[in-house]
Amino acid sequence: MIRSIISILFGAGVGVSGVFLHNSYRPFGLIVSLIALLLGAYLVREMYRSRLNSWLYLAGWVLVIIRASSIGNGGEILIEADLFGNLLVLLGAALLIGFTLRSRKVN
Repeated sequence: MIRSIISILFGAGVGVSGVFLHNSYRPFGLIVSLIALLLGAYLVREMYRSRLNSWLYLAGWVLVIIRASSIGNGGEILIEADLFGNLLVLLGAALLIGFTLRSRKVN
């Protein structure tokens, strides 16, 4: 139970850092965000050795990305529909899904 919560929170934390970093110091912020995304997925997989926790990490990241891509209360959008925003969402999702599907359950 606690492992699941930690996986979701870890994915959400990596998502928040990626949202705020992807547009800074172009293109290095995006590169660092994607590297942090894969590194986080690797750490969750190695810590818990469970495919479920990898999927929960993915879910936490996706929840943050969806919320940051939608219009907020004041009309702000944190991930804009420009090159770097689209790359963060699409390439990040593709990398993370590929990494999660490739992982094996090791007990």
